[in-house]
This record gives sequence, C-alpha cells and structure tokens, in this order.
Amino acid sequence: MINVTESITHWELLEIEKPARYLGGEVNQATIKASPDLRVCLVFPDLYDLGMSNLAIKIFYEKLNAHPQIMAERAFSPWSDFEQLLRRKNLPLYSLETGTPLHEFDALLITLPYEMTFTNVLNLLDLGKIDLKWQTRKEGPIVIAGGPSASNPLPMARFMDAVLIGDGEEAILEICETLIRTKKANAERSDVRKELSKIEGMWVPEFTAPVKRRVFKGFAASTPPVKPLLPNVQTIHNRATLEIFRGCIQGCRFCNAGFYYRPKRERPVEDLVEYARQLLQNSGEESLGLLSLSTSDYSHLTELVNALDQQKLYPEQNVSIPSLRMNESTIELLDSTPHIRKGGLTFAPEAGTQRLRNVIKKNISEDDIISVMRATSGSDYRTVKLYFMMGLPFETDADIEGIVDLVRRLEDIGRTCRPRKQISISLSGFVPKPFTPFQWAAQADTAELRRKRLIVCRGLERSGSKVSWREEFLCLLESVLSRGDERVGELILKAWELGCRFDGWHEHFSRSKWEQAFTETGIDAAVYLRERRVEETLPWDFVNFQVPRAYLESEYAEAARAAEEVNNEPAG
Repeated sequence: MINVTESITHWELLEIEKPARYLGGEVNQATIKASPDLRVCLVFPDLYDLGMSNLAIKIFYEKLNAHPQIMAERAFSPWSDFEQLLRRKNLPLYSLETGTPLHEFDALLITLPYEMTFTNVLNLLDLGKIDLKWQTRKEGPIVIAGGPSASNPLPMARFMDAVLIGDGEEAILEICETLIRTKKANAERSDVRKELSKIEGMWVPEFTAPVKRRVFKGFAASTPPVKPLLPNVQTIHNRATLEIFRGCIQGCRFCNAGFYYRPKRERPVEDLVEYARQLLQNSGEESLGLLSLSTSDYSHLTELVNALDQQKLYPEQNVSIPSLRMNESTIELLDSTPHIRKGGLTFAPEAGTQRLRNVIKKNISEDDIISVMRATSGSDYRTVKLYFMMGLPFETDADIEGIVDLVRRLEDIGRTCRPRKQISISLSGFVPKPFTPFQWAAQADTAELRRKRLIVCRGLERSGSKVSWREEFLCLLESVLSRGDERVGELILKAWELGCRFDGWHEHFSRSKWEQAFTETGIDAAVYLRERRVEETLPWDFVNFQVPRAYLESEYAEAARAAEEVNNEPAG
C-alpha cells in the first residue's frame, strides 16, 4: 500500500500554508484496520478548516469505523499551494489516515454541502487520479455523492456513479454492505450501480429511475458522534457540536433546507445531557454548540440549557446556541444562564417590510424585531447582525427601502442601549431553490440585484451600520447550479478546465472564467433563471421529495395572495 506522504519532504511542507491540514494523526483518529473488507474515503470538497466542522463527516466517520469490516478515512480539498506541490511532483491526492491515493479506495463518499464546491469535486477526482465521468470510469473507486446540494442531482450527474438524496445514517451502512457484497462477488461496475439503485434514496444516473428522498426515522433514538477528531488547525466552529433535533417547523417558502430535513425529530433532554458529557470529555472542549436549523423550536430548550448548566463537566464550560429566532423569550433564556457564550446576536428578518415577510412566510413580526433590540439593553451582547435577501418573489422597491427604514429604527434603539449596540447588515440575492414553494419563481439578474443593493447602501451611507453583500454574479451562478439539468454538467466541467476552484472563496472566485465557460459551452443562464409555469415539468420532478407538489403549488399561490395585501399585521 502506497503512502503518498512519504514522498513529500519536511522542507516542502515548510513552504505550504498550514501544512498540518495534510498530515492527519489527529487525536481520536480511527484505529487503522489491517485488512478491512471495504475501504472508503469520506471526501469534503473544501478546506480542512471547514470540513472538520462538517457534521456529516463526523457522523459517517464514527459510524463506519465502528463497523468491523469497514475502514473509513478522510480527504479534503487542498489549498492552491498544496495542489501545485502535488501536480509538480505528479503525486495523487491521498487520505489523511494512511496517505493512500484516492484511486486505491473501494469508494469515495463525497459530501455536497453547497453548490460553490462543485468545481472542487472535479479537482479532487482529478488530483486523485480518477476519471471524472462515470461512463468512462472503468476502474478505481465507486464515486457517490450526497448532501443538501444533491437535492437536484442532475448538474453533477455525469460525474457520479450514484447520488444519495436525503438522510444518510442508515443508508450509508446499506451502501457499504452492498459494496462489500458486490466486491466479494467481483461484480462489474454496472452491476454494482444496479445494486446500489435498489437502496431507498439512491439515484443512479445510469438507470435514471425515479427516487424517493431518504428519511432517517430513528433519529430521535440515535447516538450522535461523541468522539470527534480534534483538528490539527483551528476550524471555523471551534467547539464541540451536538445536533439536538433535525428538521424545521417554520415552513419558510424560500428555504430548501427546511424541506430537505423534514420532518422534525427531537432527541430527549436526558439523552442530550449524557451525549454532551461524553462529547466534552472525549474532546476536551469547553464550549458546546447546540445544532439545528432553528434551535428556538426545540420543545424543551430552557430545560436542556438549565440541565447542561447544572451538570457542567468543566468549571468554564459554556454553551453556544446558534440558529435562534430572536424574540424576547429567547433573550430571557440567554440572559438567565450565565454560561452561554455571548458574542453577538444573529437575526434573519430576510425582508424589510411586514408585507414581504408574510409573502415568504417568515413567521416574525416587526414588533418582534423591535422588541429584541430593546431587550438587548443591559445584556452583554454588543453586536447585532441582520441578514436580508433581495430579489424575492413579489418584491417591490418599497420593500427594499423598508430594509433601510428598519435598520435606521434599530440603530436608534441601539444607541440608547448599554452597552451600545453595533449593527451589521448582510445582503444576498434570493435564489429560487428546487423543492420549495418558490421553485417556479424567477431569479433576479445581476443588474437588478445590484440596483437594489445600491438602494440599501446609499440609504445607510451615513448610518453607523456595517453593510456587506454577496456578489450578485455568485447568486446567479448558484441559481444555475441548483436549478440546472444534465447540461449544466458541461458548464461545471468547462469552468474547472478553465481553472475555477474554491468558488465560494472571494480570493479564488473568477467571474471572468465562469462567463467564459458559459460562452464556450453555449449555455444561456437565462434559461435557468426564468420564471417557470406551475404546470410545466421541472428537471428535478423525478425526485419524490416526500413533500407533495400540490402543497408547494398551494404555498406559491398563497404567497401571491399575501403579496396583494397591504397591511402591517404580524405573520400568522
């Protein structure tokens, strides 16, 4: 077995930014099995610093390595300096545990967390000496993708042997057991894919059959990862993470994740307290992060937080609670417990007027927003970050101007608070995602998004708030990549060939290369950005998302009705 790291010298690593990203050997790393029946590599198509915080990687790593016949290792996208070193020396990308080239594994299990990683996936395969397309891939590992950005699998279909749509905890073991069985039978690749297609949630491009989203019904009684690897470098989330429930009950009409992770499933308080103890003991972390799409919606949040506070493992133990719906009861919860991490409040009004919040079904009123700001007076919170979208369905300039008005009102309140509050605003273009009530809506073009962004920026020129925004072309590109059909795979391939990597990173993203890719492939972005008729067939309709299409249609119609109402009543 080849260990690629033996071909990289100490002196070469000294020229690399954060070489610890590529060395492995972390605390809690899985014990290397001498001769497992199946060797798989869990692949995250972004930096180690991000991937080591990814919950799916943690879940699958612990679950697979607990299986006596399976050895699971990891690989992440190398930064440009390390990629150049590998290419200069003609070395393949390898796993962190044993330095094994990616092409020597039985399977690659690739997480697709967001669309801007698609070119990185191709780069990983190429660096791993693996043929990019399943149709011409005669040897090497079976390549399987999954994750939220695999909801519509068509844009990446030509590169994947199979795609898992939905929850992976049960499916991942069924996949690996199928691979073990077919490996022992020395089955042909097509036969392996045929067997994989029989697993619920698995879509195999070769057979193009309908597929039903996989739901892990046993989540509430399942054990989360409690012995995580401790990263060699600081990650984006420097804390132990505990998923307290999965799913969301809010039903925001723009949110793919809210539908992807349905239904809501909660872990019991007593179990979570025990998991937290094990997690902190095994990691040595003093900060525990409670993870969910909307933590405020956990039925027993106050009970859980108080229990964690009363049963601390370490004197300095604290709890971080992201994804809160900021209302007065939430503020009271945070202020009632001294060991909750207090940095800033993050709040997502999404729209500047109550009319538009009703349209998108953002169940929060302006009174809630104002009350939150007033309730922060006297608290330790010093910063308030607000997220807004532009280009939403049925939006008018009055809604955009409403963002300015709302922020100014919150600034006035913030100036009276002690300590004084600093407000920051984040603007992003709305992207109509598949399997949401707004999947038929149009995507605003870059000129329109820029015009709306300038209304906000000019309106807040003399304010004390900090304004940041997502580049408008990125919003357009995300829409094409998420709502695309098989032909978008040509675009992704051409962009990668032109040098596109790390498209979610400002210092790497190249608009000119993507525009060139559109031109050279003859793909017209407008085809994918246009409004769709509700009765027309959508590219992703072959996926049974377990959310009735009739429900999505009725929600879209209800949004249109809400757009006609001019009032300031709170959302229902």
